[in-house]
Amino acid sequence: MTDQQGPPPTADTCVRCGGGLHSMGVEKFRVGGTSGGWKLLFGEMAELGEETLPLDVWACSQCRSVELRVPGA
Repeated sequence: MTDQQGPPPTADTCVRCGGGLHSMGVEKFRVGGTSGGWKLLFGEMAELGEETLPLDVWACSQCRSVELRVPGA
């Protein structure tokens, strides 16, 4: 049995299918805070511990998968 491995993927190559990745820009994702009944009881005060996490979004043009990365400096 032979192990057929191609060249290692580059920064703009999909790790799943090898297709080209295209940057969709940086999106801010909400993390932390509370949910469920606490949101119902405390309203907007339940979101005091919430923060945003900026992530660079990349989409594959072939298999339509999405990768999230830490934005570069």
